[in-house]
Amino acid sequence: MIAKEEARAAFLEAPMGEAAGKSAELVRRLERYREAKRIFVGPTARLQQIRINALNDGKELLVPAPGLKEGFYLLAPYEIPFKHLSYAVGYKGLAQYGRRVAVEELCRQPVGLLVTDCLAVDPAGYFVGEGKGFFDLAVALLAELHGLTPEAEAYGLGEQEQILAQEIERAAWDIRLNGFITPEGIALRNPGGHADRRIFWDLLAPRMIRKITPLWKLSMQIKDALSAATEKAGLPAALS
Repeated sequence: MIAKEEARAAFLEAPMGEAAGKSAELVRRLERYREAKRIFVGPTARLQQIRINALNDGKELLVPAPGLKEGFYLLAPYEIPFKHLSYAVGYKGLAQYGRRVAVEELCRQPVGLLVTDCLAVDPAGYFVGEGKGFFDLAVALLAELHGLTPEAEAYGLGEQEQILAQEIERAAWDIRLNGFITPEGIALRNPGGHADRRIFWDLLAPRMIRKITPLWKLSMQIKDALSAATEKAGLPAALS
């Protein structure tokens, strides 16, 4: 088993590759992509064509804000001029062409497919990204807010040489990809959805919870619900 930092360091400086467009076309062939009305796609350059394709294919596009601090931005199909699409789906264009989604809205149109960039992936489908764990947290957050369909799948994008021969160390909150897409095809297919993911609150620093708006709002909702249940049961506040 290889440590996450070791796996990450091995590919951190690797070139993005020139065949991201081929991988984007393979994403279009996925059953979950064809069925999904809303998809989640990471903000990296490698995934740009997937973001553009989603809008051209009439799908709502959910993109995480930097560091998830402002939650998620939603871009609607057919509303952005074609010549502005490349800019609109990048970080700088999100605030101009997208809109921030309130946590209460996420359940109204759940995400059917999630796509992320990977630095390395192991034979079981566990992967490492840039090291901040925002994709795993975003999936758990969407699941907690009923923002994922029961069949929602997660795929990683990368190069064939980024598939490791040994397993990566993993934690309870790590997402297992349903597949890894390279220009040569789709590898490491795994069944199962992600709608049952949950946030491990005890493992999150209070400072981090306060910094991420949807996480903070959800924590307040849970606290209020717990207080209301405690009051209804007639229990002392100290037991809540």
